[in-house]
Amino acid sequence: MSDTRVTQPETKARVVSSAKWILTLLFIGNLLNFYDRAIPSVVLEQIKADFRLDDVQVGILASAFVLFGAIAGIPLGWLADKIARKQVAGWGLLVWSAFTALGGLLTNFWAFFGTRVGVGIGEASYTPATGSLISDLYPSEKRARANSLFLLGFPIGTLLAFFTVGGIAVAFDSWRAPFLIAAVPGVIVAILILLIKEPRRGAAEPDRLDALGAPAAATDRPAKSRAFAGLFRVGSLWGLVLAYAGYNFAAYAIGTFLTPVLQRYYGLELIPAALLGGVVIGITGLLGLIFGGRVLDRAAKSSPSRRVLIASISLVGAAVFSLVGLAAAQQNLWQLVVFLGIGYLLGIVYLAASLPAVSDVIGPRQRSTALGVVFAIGLLIGGAGGPIAVGAVSDSLATSAASSMSSDAAIAQGLQGAMMIMVPIAFVVAAIGMFIATRFMTRDHEAMLAREAA
Repeated sequence: MSDTRVTQPETKARVVSSAKWILTLLFIGNLLNFYDRAIPSVVLEQIKADFRLDDVQVGILASAFVLFGAIAGIPLGWLADKIARKQVAGWGLLVWSAFTALGGLLTNFWAFFGTRVGVGIGEASYTPATGSLISDLYPSEKRARANSLFLLGFPIGTLLAFFTVGGIAVAFDSWRAPFLIAAVPGVIVAILILLIKEPRRGAAEPDRLDALGAPAAATDRPAKSRAFAGLFRVGSLWGLVLAYAGYNFAAYAIGTFLTPVLQRYYGLELIPAALLGGVVIGITGLLGLIFGGRVLDRAAKSSPSRRVLIASISLVGAAVFSLVGLAAAQQNLWQLVVFLGIGYLLGIVYLAASLPAVSDVIGPRQRSTALGVVFAIGLLIGGAGGPIAVGAVSDSLATSAASSMSSDAAIAQGLQGAMMIMVPIAFVVAAIGMFIATRFMTRDHEAMLAREAA
């Protein structure tokens, strides 16, 4: 018995010492995740012209990887609860890197569409597995900051894509070149992730669970009592799903159509449009995660519900500022960049709270499954729905405006109007979801600790 007590601190020390290295690798993988996602958005007008698409078809193409990836997220999240999470994350990274490369080789539209589906399925493995890993590397009161560092891959990867993809496409005189180049680092990082030594499940909870009388082997017992349907008896999870759906609706709509708006409505060429898109999505997102994680963790020391409340308030701000930005007239490009950038920053603050909020109400042995469910439903409704819905509204508004202006002007005005209508509404829906989660968060957090101690 005394031997066990001596080795536990050593085990915890090894986990802590490796936490920064593991988090760094996961961050780089996430950066590549969002770099690969953003490539089509930067060269979307070239893809549209090459395959002769309308905005609905563009939206469907942008949603392909989200739609199929969301469906795959549930079984892949379940798998990450059953086998080593590094296997799920590492092999997923290899898969989506391979399909990214194929996207630069295939010339048929439906074949290209298929590569985006493959990218989505590969990427669907990553967040549930890595979210569970991060929860076992850091305790609750440090998770928002750790999650923020992981999520920095989102703005930095997107920023790099918007800053480099246009230049690569112009330099090689082909929108396909960035797809081939982006796949190489993915293979390297995937191999490194497969070589890590991941922490024991529940490693960041033992002090809290031991205080409640949990046995040392609690993290090893079968999870038969953790029925899949039982996840939906957690009241706050419903609000978290709604928030994730609303946020992704807005974020994917902006990510898909911001460069086309800058080109069509504001008359910019590809490279300057991509650079400004990188400023709006990348730099503001970077600032939101750096400062948001610190604020949210400070709030979590008081209670998990306070962290969620701050996230819900930030989403309200995101709705207001994005509306002001997207309403900018053609001669007021600065208004779009400044106000949409602030709105995007406030939305990112919510994102830093999303993973820790799930970990606060779901036990260690079900976190990957729960994250897979949240991401699947949220992405199906929001991530896939956002680009398609905005594309449909854009085409409808363009058709209505075509009788009074040129075709190009109508198409430009249709997309700008669709973004101005749909994005703020989606942020409001996300805010409502987080307010709902706030109501149940404290109760669900205490219930989770009690279940783990039973």
